[in-house]
Amino acid sequence: MVLNFQLQLPQALLEIAYTSQYHSFIIHDKETILPSPLLNSQQHDQFIEQYAAAKWGVVDLLNNQYSSILPFKFDLYNWATHNTNDEVAYFLTEAGSNCMNYAQFKAPHTFHLWCGRNGFIIGIEQKGQPFPAQLIDEKNIKQNEGAAFEFYRRCKGIIFFDNTTETRIVYLQVRL
Repeated sequence: MVLNFQLQLPQALLEIAYTSQYHSFIIHDKETILPSPLLNSQQHDQFIEQYAAAKWGVVDLLNNQYSSILPFKFDLYNWATHNTNDEVAYFLTEAGSNCMNYAQFKAPHTFHLWCGRNGFIIGIEQKGQPFPAQLIDEKNIKQNEGAAFEFYRRCKGIIFFDNTTETRIVYLQVRL
């Protein structure tokens, strides 16, 4: 099962043999991000730079940590070229995009990364109003028909949530 509505972070950390290597990438620290058309160009550019730096920061850390045991490197460009083997690129792009389109403040707040001996977990957190992940999945709600849930249903990693009815963090667990 790729979508796991019962898995919680403490159990997932045990499964990856978490090694106390935790990283966070804050994209915005206020609950005042507005839809892009309402931002001035300097604010918009700064947000996009922080968002891109956070995504690349996760990818770079994973490549540094796991390059000796993986047959390929993670690369955000794999999403653009439809290389579906790079689930990290897909997760960061699709879940991040869902935050920018559907979250109350139109932006992801923080990317989280936990590294372990047997894998890793990436979390994408939003602030503001939560969303009902399990209901969206079960009913395939039209207003939330972005590609993220399609990816969640077919990925090899495990997708889980901080709370299935009031979701603010979506996680991807990859076991090596």
